[in-house]
Amino acid sequence: MKPKKRLVEPFYFSGNRVGCLLIHGFSGSPSEMRFLGERLASLGWTVLGIKLSGHGTTPEEMSKTRWEDWVRDAESGVRELRKSCTKVIGIGLSMGGLLALHLATLGLIDGIVSMNSPMLLADRRTRYVRLIRPFRKFVGKPQSQKAPTIPLESESFQAKPERFVYERIPVDGLISLNKAIRQVRHQLYKIQCPALLMQSRVDTTVDPISVQIISKSIRSLKYEVLYWEHSGHILTLGTEREEVVLKVHEFLQGLDLLGTLIP
Repeated sequence: MKPKKRLVEPFYFSGNRVGCLLIHGFSGSPSEMRFLGERLASLGWTVLGIKLSGHGTTPEEMSKTRWEDWVRDAESGVRELRKSCTKVIGIGLSMGGLLALHLATLGLIDGIVSMNSPMLLADRRTRYVRLIRPFRKFVGKPQSQKAPTIPLESESFQAKPERFVYERIPVDGLISLNKAIRQVRHQLYKIQCPALLMQSRVDTTVDPISVQIISKSIRSLKYEVLYWEHSGHILTLGTEREEVVLKVHEFLQGLDLLGTLIP
């Protein structure tokens, strides 16, 4: 089944001179970040939600891409925002957070919001995926991680936003992700920009200890670790998504008040 076009398209909303680069997760799509992006835009921030190479199409297309391709996509997003924004903040979910952390290690962004970024994956089998590479090109997601392209659930006031994600994962892509996690982890000490580090306690994809590894490794003088009690891995679309928006907004405002964003 082809995804709805709106779910997989990148998006841009013009606002003030602070640019928010929104980066979705591994095997996901911009649909994971659109709700957050629309809310931040309504609060006045400039927002760019990118689509990583090989995502939002088919698992076969994703199998042709690697971490290096996704890094180039993220760096291109920073350059695009720099055209109109004085400062750029990387806001990423899961592997998107890993990419934002990577950008920060290179000094390419002025702040970071990391959401359920992996330093350790919860499923130990992922560490040995290289062993099955000679026999399989794709692996299926555990049932708890699958997400259909229909509203995830109904709530009393509104349905949850839709999401498009692959249910099969390219083995080569997962191998590349594992390698990237190790590389970024070893470079975290280079991060000095302000950081908001979020982690869902009931995350079944990323081991929640990841956020502690990040917070103890970075050298930011201003950072906050924030846990979410009732949201799963896709924090941006979970039951606490409205509160997530407010915390990101407050983080951006706090940087502004400190004079780090507006010259």
